[in-house]
Amino acid sequence: MTKRRLDTKTWWILGHVIDLVHMPFVILLVLWGAARFPGELYVSIVVTTVILQIGLMGCPCLALTGMLKRLHDPDYVNHWSFTVWLYKKYGRVAGVAVFVFFTSIGFALNKFLFS
Repeated sequence: MTKRRLDTKTWWILGHVIDLVHMPFVILLVLWGAARFPGELYVSIVVTTVILQIGLMGCPCLALTGMLKRLHDPDYVNHWSFTVWLYKKYGRVAGVAVFVFFTSIGFALNKFLFS
């Protein structure tokens, strides 16, 4: 009995499908959240989500699609966000600076819009 190789093209295609569906889904969630939640709560949710993504150095969907594409092609290089590029080029100082920058923008928006 011979062992049959698993067709990995499915993982590659699934990674691309998630990439294509991800942004329209996020846009729909943002619009739904804006219509559903009161202003201050909504801004707090969005700011917290953005801060967590910056703190984690990217979106979990990007990590998932990168992993799926590597299952098909082990040499695939996952291109992360601008934040990760800054972190790799300039180190922790850049990562902390970006985190502080976006946190400050979030607090400023919250104060400007709801005070």
